[in-house]
Amino acid sequence: MKFSQMSRKTLIALAISASLGAGAVAFSAPDSTDSSASVGAALSDTAITGQVKTKFATDNRLKGSDVSVTTNNGVVTLTGSAPNSTAKDAAESLASNISGVRSVNNQIEAPSATSEIGARTRHATHATAAAIEDTAITADLKTKFAADSKTKGSDISVKTSNGIVALSGTVVSGAQKTHAAYVARHTKGVQQVDTTALTIAQ
Repeated sequence: MKFSQMSRKTLIALAISASLGAGAVAFSAPDSTDSSASVGAALSDTAITGQVKTKFATDNRLKGSDVSVTTNNGVVTLTGSAPNSTAKDAAESLASNISGVRSVNNQIEAPSATSEIGARTRHATHATAAAIEDTAITADLKTKFAADSKTKGSDISVKTSNGIVALSGTVVSGAQKTHAAYVARHTKGVQQVDTTALTIAQ
């Protein structure tokens, strides 16, 4: 009877031990799987980063950009700068189309479309104002040359670009050429005078 009770206790103890052992094995197995998964994810992230960088290097829309790429579990993060909003959007589009990319976190700094339009408008306004001023300078000089007794008898053409006056044609003497240059230099808005093409009649 005692032997039977002892055998029963021994069997129970063995069963509990076996269960614990199996549990330990079952518990340890996921660690190995998780480790393999992490390594696989890291390798995949590295491959994604490489592919994104290659795409960026060969796309003309990203010329002038300075973009850094990092990937974590399929999420691509873009940082750095781009010359315009078009380049910024192109970078996100290229990264999104790489196999394995889950999402793109676009942190690239670039001028907004609104500011780009504003800059172009300001440039156009400035160019228009400069052109109007150049036209006014040219007209002013022609009037002065026609009315000046020292430049009478000359054939002087006037062209103005960004405040630079180019005089061409012929004058009757070196003194007349010098006087024409003097008049041009002392006209409002004139930045520089070029008399290279202004020749003295023989």
